[in-house]
Amino acid sequence: MNRFRQFSNQMMYKMAQFFYGRNGFDNLARTCNALAILMLVINIFAQSAVIYFIWVALFGYTIFRIYSKNISKRYAENQKFLQLTEVPRRYANLARLQWRDRSVSRYYLCKSCHQQIRVPKGKGRIEIRCPKCGERFIKKT
Repeated sequence: MNRFRQFSNQMMYKMAQFFYGRNGFDNLARTCNALAILMLVINIFAQSAVIYFIWVALFGYTIFRIYSKNISKRYAENQKFLQLTEVPRRYANLARLQWRDRSVSRYYLCKSCHQQIRVPKGKGRIEIRCPKCGERFIKKT
């Protein structure tokens, strides 16, 4: 067992040396990889050359991003991607939080400033004050 651990540590060290100075698995590479896996699964059922080509292109781009040594350019691309996907990610995160807290909280939208407000469930009719604009409204929780 000791020899296996020594071999494993050696391989980990060599991998760390290889990846030193490379971009790695950032958000854009992760998204491209997920899309490539989705295309692969779709292609299993659809058997389309176009879907296969898209899969190869996405997978190739993912590998290119992971192994790239031009970190500044990959960083700029990733920041642009994060900027473009900020609104959908925010909505997805809010939906995830609402689903997680569905048994103890209700979420309401302020009519004047569109701020999401979380209030405890089971309190009956309550007056809610928006922390952002101060608007008051009555809702049933």
